[in-house]
Amino acid sequence: MKTIKRIVILVCFVIFAISINNFVNADSNLELKSLNYDVQINSDGSMDVVEIWNIDITETNTLYKTFKIDSTKYSSITDGKVSRITNGIEEYEDVNIYSYHLPEGEYYFLDRGSNYEVAWGTGYEDSSGNETYVISYHVNDAVGLYNDCAEIYWQFIGENFEIPAEKITGTIKLPKDVENTDELKVWGHTPDLNGTISIIDNSTVEFEVNDNLPEKMVEVRIAIPRDIIETSNRVYNVDRLDSILNEESEWAEEANSSRVRTLIIIGIIFVVIFIILIYYAIKNIKILVKVKKIVPTVHYDYYRELPRDEVTPAEATYILQGNYQGFSQYDIGRVFSATLLDLSLKKLIKLEETGNKKEDCKIILLKEDISKEKIGLDEHVVYNFIRDACKKRNKKNEELDNQNEITTKELKKYINSNTSEVLNLKNALDRIIKKRLLDNKYLDLAKLKKKNANMAGCSLSIIIFYIVIFLLDRMEYIINILEEIGILGFIIGGIAILIIADMILSILGDKRLNAYTQLGVDEQDKWKAFKKYMEDFSLLKEKDVPDIVVWEKYLVYATAFGISEKVLDELKTVYPDFDTLDYNIYPTIFIMSHINFASSFKSVSNAMSTSFSSASGGGGGFSGGGGRRRGPAEAVEEGKTSSFYFDFRAQN
Repeated sequence: MKTIKRIVILVCFVIFAISINNFVNADSNLELKSLNYDVQINSDGSMDVVEIWNIDITETNTLYKTFKIDSTKYSSITDGKVSRITNGIEEYEDVNIYSYHLPEGEYYFLDRGSNYEVAWGTGYEDSSGNETYVISYHVNDAVGLYNDCAEIYWQFIGENFEIPAEKITGTIKLPKDVENTDELKVWGHTPDLNGTISIIDNSTVEFEVNDNLPEKMVEVRIAIPRDIIETSNRVYNVDRLDSILNEESEWAEEANSSRVRTLIIIGIIFVVIFIILIYYAIKNIKILVKVKKIVPTVHYDYYRELPRDEVTPAEATYILQGNYQGFSQYDIGRVFSATLLDLSLKKLIKLEETGNKKEDCKIILLKEDISKEKIGLDEHVVYNFIRDACKKRNKKNEELDNQNEITTKELKKYINSNTSEVLNLKNALDRIIKKRLLDNKYLDLAKLKKKNANMAGCSLSIIIFYIVIFLLDRMEYIINILEEIGILGFIIGGIAILIIADMILSILGDKRLNAYTQLGVDEQDKWKAFKKYMEDFSLLKEKDVPDIVVWEKYLVYATAFGISEKVLDELKTVYPDFDTLDYNIYPTIFIMSHINFASSFKSVSNAMSTSFSSASGGGGGFSGGGGRRRGPAEAVEEGKTSSFYFDFRAQN
């Protein structure tokens, strides 16, 4: 049953990991479902641009983008407007003044010195939704005139554009037809090689980019006969066409060389991944075939007494859970509370009601020095933890008369504010119990190392899973190439099958490899049977009902195992006089059966588990910046020049 549960958890993890990977690739607040550019090049060298954004918005008050001022690409941008498409076109109001936040329905388009900036209010400060916006503007002198050609070189998406886009499309219209399409030269640049650019007719160019990630630029370069453009303020008395062709050719060759180098590296990585995965799969198959499962010498359904005298609650829990790496977050709180009860039974501490508030009791230390007490080293550690908490309490309250006591409320505060001490306590208990079990031959060191090594293989499979996802998701051109040569499905499918098989085999191998010796397995079976006996006691037809005093000790372990409430219900069923028991004779039963004590101990247990989780980094969650009103799409630098680009498929 546990194996099936582990496999189900594994499958859920894989699905979750894929979902998380897809999630983190997108901006958490914004995503463009589509982004379309409609560009008209004019005969005076200017161009009119209309952008249509279909965008999902979450908790973003204002969207904005910038255009870097660059006289080598254009002279100015004018006539900026923003509209929203609802049932029709809804034009926004131009406030013509900079504002960090804008109300819904208002926008500005301003020259801010180093860039032009357009911003508009969304109305989604505390909500989410989908909107379609139209941004239009006029770019003066977007065309450069040379002796032998005219050039349009425009970056539609800049490297600072932080919004992912499922699809980017664009249509660029020339002011008139070229006589021959051979005179129309077009190139597109994007790092992931995930786009196409095409000549539709003698005056129309179209481009398309799919699944563009944040901060991945998209730009288009077009060279046309000079006479297509009548005039422009950017006139250069030099020949340009040959240098453009040479430049693009060099970039294309460098991009192809880079692709080849990258493919070789990726190929080597994939081969290594295959070898590692196959190695661990074979290793775990051998474990399942050759390693004999250790079973109890005698199996018990119920065990009616303590399997071993003077076993601390921490050690009993460690054995019962089959631990070999340490206590879990959930174990540590119960073990701590159970150890307090055991210390109470051993007359080292005393537990009393405060009489002041509900869910609060008092812990009193009865010994100044317990170094010579015959108790487990783990119980020494817990006692010292309480003593340190008392000292810190006394330091804050120097006038207190009772220096060796602390309430559970004060203890919770100490636990919550000293997470590093909780982590140290947990680590100390792990070391102490593991060493004790190794020394007493309940754990086998050689088997322990093999078991840890085997689980390292499972961890490596998970790491490989993320490596593959990262490589294929961050380098989309690899997918494009693998699709073209027809082996993408084989590679992805083969690695996916091997990763899942490795994880499953690692879980099965881990179950087969037992770090416990035959002695340890026998005792573990007894503790399981003892736990079951405590849970089902009232259902058993016992000839001799154990004296109630026995349950004083049993309740310590029931607390460590997390079944104390169920055991108390069993006792109330079997012992008619349970509610009239004398506190002085049965202090542990009184503590655990009275709401004030029980609630106090449960709250301390929960605080210990939570504090350990916080200290070890296992807790917490995502924090949302609820008021990201300006939004993360803070820069789209159009017209930005770069020194190197990858080509995507170009048509001349």
